[in-house]
This record gives sequence, C-alpha cells and structure tokens, in this order.
Amino acid sequence: MSALAQYYLARGWRVSGSDVARSEITDDLKRRGVKIFIGQKAKNVRDAELVIYSAAIKSNNPELAAVLKSGVQTKSYAQAVGELTKKYYTIAISGSHGKSTTTALIGLILIKAGLDPTIIVGTKLKELGGCNFRLGKSKYLVLEADEYARSFHNYFPKIAVITNIDKEHLDTYKNLKGVLTGFRIYLKNVSDYIVANREDENIRKIIKSPSFATPPHKASEVHSKATKGEQNPKPKIIWYKMGSYKLLIPGIHNQFNAEAAWQTVKLLGVKKSAAEKVFKSYRGAWRRMELLATSDKRQVTRKGDKNHVSCLMSHVTIYSDYAHHPTEIRVTLQALKEKYHGKKIVCIFQPHQQDRLTRLFKEFAQAFRQADKTILYPLYKVKGRDVKGKTSEDLSKAIKQANVYYTDGFKALTRLIKPDLKSKSVIVFMSAGDLDGKARQYFGAR
Repeated sequence: MSALAQYYLARGWRVSGSDVARSEITDDLKRRGVKIFIGQKAKNVRDAELVIYSAAIKSNNPELAAVLKSGVQTKSYAQAVGELTKKYYTIAISGSHGKSTTTALIGLILIKAGLDPTIIVGTKLKELGGCNFRLGKSKYLVLEADEYARSFHNYFPKIAVITNIDKEHLDTYKNLKGVLTGFRIYLKNVSDYIVANREDENIRKIIKSPSFATPPHKASEVHSKATKGEQNPKPKIIWYKMGSYKLLIPGIHNQFNAEAAWQTVKLLGVKKSAAEKVFKSYRGAWRRMELLATSDKRQVTRKGDKNHVSCLMSHVTIYSDYAHHPTEIRVTLQALKEKYHGKKIVCIFQPHQQDRLTRLFKEFAQAFRQADKTILYPLYKVKGRDVKGKTSEDLSKAIKQANVYYTDGFKALTRLIKPDLKSKSVIVFMSAGDLDGKARQYFGAR
C-alpha cells in the first residue's frame, strides 16, 4: 500500500491514508507529503475522489463503509495495481518465498542496464534510498506480486517469475491443492513468458500441463519478440536452476533468486555483466537477513533501555529477518550456519498469525534444527486474520531439541540473551511483527 501511495503521489495526486497505528512506514509517507491519519474514521475520506483499500480491510471498516454509501470510486489494492500491469510491460515476481529479493535484483539490474523501470517491491531497499518504490520513465514495471487473498489474479504480466510454491496463505487457500489452483489461475493471465524454478516440485506439477508445454527459446529470439510487442498464443517457459554467483547475501536460496533474476533480464537483452555487478554489490533488503549490529570487544550503549544500560558485546553479530514460515526459517538458519561456521546461532522467533502457526505447527516444530539456541517470543496477531489455535509457548514445548525457551516479554528476552552477547554468537531476530522494532530500539539500530 505504501508503494502505491508513492506512485500516485509521484503522478501528481494529493494523497492521504490511514492506519490503525503509527509506524516507521507511516512516518516516512508523511515526510514525503502524504497526509496521514492514525485511526480510521469516516471523516478521513470525506474529500476523496478515489479510495484504495488493502486486502486486510473488511466492508464494515468505518472508512470503507462510508465511501461505499457515498458512491465514491473504490478499488482494492490488487485492482489498482492490476490496472498498472496493463499499462506497462510488467515483470511480476511471485512465489511463496524469495519474492522481495528476486524483485529487488531484477529491478536493480534493469536500472544498471539503463532500462529505467518503475519498481514496486514489498520491502525497503537501500539502493532506492530506503524506499519500496521507484518511478521510472520507461515502459517496464517490476512488481512483487503477492498471492495473499488471490491478489495476483488481478495482474496481467508479460513475464511472470515463479520462485517456488509452498503451503502458504492457507487462510486463503486452505491447503496445498488450493495454493496450486491459485497459481494455475494466475498463470493464465501471463501473455509472454514464465520464468520458473525447475527444482521446485510444485511448480513442475503446474507446468507439466500440455497448455504450458512449449520448447525453450534463445534469449535473442525472446528479446526480439518482446520488444516488437507481439502477443504469443501461449506463454513460453524459461526454466532455471541454482546459480553460482559472487553474492554479498548468503544462502543457497539466494543463488536461486539470483539465477531467476538473470534468466529474466536476459529476455530483455540485458548483458550478464550488468547482472553480475548488481549481484556483487546488493546488500540485501530491509528485514531480509539485515545486519543490525556487530561488535568486536567494544562498549555499546543501548539507548532503548530506561537507565541507558551499557553492555560489553564481544564478537557478536545481530540480524533481523522477516522469516515467518517454516521453510524461510530453515533456509535462513542454514545460510547463517554456512556463513558463520563454528559460531553459536541464536534464533529468536516471533510467530506471525495464529492461523499460520496452527496449520503448519508440525513444520514449525522441525524448523529450528540449525539453531544452537531457540527463544520463542509471544505471537504477533494480525487484526482480522487470527483465530484460536496454537501459541508460541505451545511451540516451545513441541520443539524436541536442547536450549529451547519461551519468554513472555522483551525484558525477559534480554535476560535470556545476556550470556550470548558476551560470546562468539550470531543472534537473529525472526519476526514479521513488532519484535523487529523492539530489537532495533534496544541495539540502537535504524
């Protein structure tokens, strides 16, 4: 939503918006010229000509209810973005994991190659000045296409990148079969090319259909047809496997993301040297294995503490990561284990949504095997998307390995990690909720 707000602002609209609570994102939008309301009331939309709402907003929301009665034009986020996909030559990146990184890499490579794309991505990028949006002057739109609430069914890309398919957003799709059906429907909207991970079993299940059985094409041939704007009767399949690149971001999963990006930009005539320059310099996105703090026997003052307590941190590295699915937890911990061989890996995890934790509880219980110490933090509940079910404390009891703890608050958490701050440890805060902000404040990180 914040990226779309920036798009309209850049196009000369007067933009306002609301959220239930103030955040770093609302503060940033306010600085950019968006009028921000904290709390949602009917009077906030009194002068609007167009109202766009997220998939999380229900029809009884006071703002949406007011505009539906008044007859003011309304669109869901997915509908508004769907219109953009028809105006641009859209490259849409979907998948259960790796969307943000792959979107970022493709967008940055196109910038490096001089193709000047518009970019909408689900996380902030240092290379875009800390933004999740860039307005380009060319015909290209690089879009992170989320499958939650079937949003991507509204999109009509020329090129669709599918990183992987997993049991995700089960509050929308119920089970893996439902997820596969959701992707099948989406791929019918793709006009030209599907760039797909050959190593993913679920992707192969979808694309083995005769309707997608088209031979691979040379990059030069594909580029020629794409630039001429010709419509293909069927989208052509471009398969990819794991890459082998010099990356600053660790992990086998990022080698797959990089190869997906290269195979995509190659279709547009981009030289591999441009892609490799980006791969060598890309530092990662906000909350995607983001380095918060590091020390080497130095004194650190934590301004977030009431008494400005000082603590000696020795050979400690602190990360923040957005992982909120068992697969993401596993690959992130594996990447840290490979990067910091021999160091103690401490994982602090805040589950995101009770529905997800409950449906994938067995998978979560097996996801922390690469951690030397695991701490479970109270679950982050998303308004309107949670039901009764499993808790963080339940998960702490279900993980059958040593050094697993449950803590009921941040103060107790700091006591648990105090010994780790004085040892050769790597501490990763995994959260798609509010734990990230608390960790940043505590360690004095932005």
